[in-house]
Amino acid sequence: MQPAAIFGLGPLELIIIIAIVVILFLPAFLPRMAKRFGETFTTLKDMANKGFDEDGGDKKSPKDNGEDPKDKG
Repeated sequence: MQPAAIFGLGPLELIIIIAIVVILFLPAFLPRMAKRFGETFTTLKDMANKGFDEDGGDKKSPKDNGEDPKDKG
């Protein structure tokens, strides 16, 4: 039984075509992808450090908003 072919091309031909496309187009997209990855990573890191509640707002401790937790009562 022969392996499935796409458009009459076998697996080896498809791998060669994909390799050529990657070699030609990846250098043009790599800086843009790296920048987006860096921005996303930085945003996720900031969110993890700050903490967010379920509504998407910042979690604030009573010290941050000038309230004394003992005064609530």
